[in-house]
Amino acid sequence: MNQPSDLAVVVRMAAMLAVAYVLAALTLLGHVVVLVAGALDALATSYVGLPRMSYLLHRFAEVVRETAREEGL
Repeated sequence: MNQPSDLAVVVRMAAMLAVAYVLAALTLLGHVVVLVAGALDALATSYVGLPRMSYLLHRFAEVVRETAREEGL
């Protein structure tokens, strides 16, 4: 029968292991990014204050809507 060589099996296993490590690293990086973004949001809110932060985000959303309307998006 046609059996794969030992080298092919080792290469295939190494490739699968590399893919697993890359996925694990990307997952960890994603978690870190989300946690840092949440911490920065909390720091900005505590520094600026909740009412002013709310106004700034509301104004930003208005500008995005106006721009989208002007661009016809």
